[in-house]
Amino acid sequence: MGTGKDASMDDEYGAMTTSGKLYARPDFHLEHYGTFGNYGSINTSLTLPRGLLDPAVLNYNTYGTLNAERDNVLVICHALTGNASLEAWWGDLLGSGRAFDTDQYFIVCCNILGSCYGSVGPSSVRPGYDGTGPDEIPDSVPRDAEGRPIYGIDFPDVSVRDTVRLQLLLLKEELGIESIKCVIGGSFGGMQAVEYCAMAGATRPPGSKGGTPFGIGEFVTRRNGRIEPFVRGAIPIACGARHTAWQIAISETQRQAIYADPRWRGGRYDPADPPDAGLSVARQVAMVSYRTPLGYHKKFGRALTDESGPSYGSRAPWQVKSYLEYQGHKFLDRFDPVTYLKLTEQMDSHDVVRGRGESVQQVLGHVQIPVCVLGIDSDVLYPLREQEELADAMPNAELKIIHSDAGHDGFLLEQDQVAAHIKSFLYSHD
Repeated sequence: MGTGKDASMDDEYGAMTTSGKLYARPDFHLEHYGTFGNYGSINTSLTLPRGLLDPAVLNYNTYGTLNAERDNVLVICHALTGNASLEAWWGDLLGSGRAFDTDQYFIVCCNILGSCYGSVGPSSVRPGYDGTGPDEIPDSVPRDAEGRPIYGIDFPDVSVRDTVRLQLLLLKEELGIESIKCVIGGSFGGMQAVEYCAMAGATRPPGSKGGTPFGIGEFVTRRNGRIEPFVRGAIPIACGARHTAWQIAISETQRQAIYADPRWRGGRYDPADPPDAGLSVARQVAMVSYRTPLGYHKKFGRALTDESGPSYGSRAPWQVKSYLEYQGHKFLDRFDPVTYLKLTEQMDSHDVVRGRGESVQQVLGHVQIPVCVLGIDSDVLYPLREQEELADAMPNAELKIIHSDAGHDGFLLEQDQVAAHIKSFLYSHD
């Protein structure tokens, strides 16, 4: 019993790949205009612009068939370390007759902006480099294992709003979607769903300028002879309206683990010698926060992997230690330290109120579309009171509770409960 490889407390992701289609948006202006990557007189084609991505690239997958009205659309948003391959992490919900019914819906899943699964991110080659000509790039510019200059630690600060706005542009301009039936996501994906509500599921405040970037009700459509929000429904799961000090602290603890690795070198590390020890510890911290004390007690208790070993002390072979070390080591095969750091910072940007109003109630009060907020009764990372706040703030929202001992990861583990709530909501609303 109970080696670190026991799947009952695994990270719940299948084979993770970069497969999918690509959408490239030139001259994409980010929400925050900060300065980064200023290397003076070096090759100007490799000098990073300020506050924009040119191009901004999203990796995405689609499932099912788009109807003639182009409005039978579900958008599924993934969590922190997920990808655009929906079948790899919510596979039991995808397919004919399931919650994400491919016979009935056209389903779109996008990789987060800044991730390492096909969208542009820290591991992407810097724009302007084609691999030819003299190499005049200074040593301070990060490189990949092939020696090509990459964004690395100079990748700009990206917000959840940036990710969602780029997805909305993909949906409207690239795919020609007329209306989205529902946006669904858990954890980081839930934060995206909340931003969809604000940007594309809300009524514009009186006197506001229509189409203001990142503004309330920026994205609308003409349907049934009138102007309506572009999104008709949403199901945010296991998240809140903004990242709290508690969640930022847990993110920061993980980042500090990476910083403390001597190989970090301010983020300009040798790609052949990355700070893997720090990233491994960061992942272990995350894996603790995703579950519950009861879950760990039921699974591991005080059990040892070797009963002949010491029963306490630095050499004690705790099963829980073996599990965490395995999870940390396994994670190194699918993520890099800078991308992980940047994505945790993007999660910390989540604040539906910033620049839009004075309170959650004021901003989300403009969201008139039906919303089903799902919370997990044992979630210690995103406690149920945060889902209660979301549901209370939106006029047509309801709160449903997932019962589980699994904690935050219940949104992945309790797929039967999640699927039942999703199917009921989709059936009940246009």
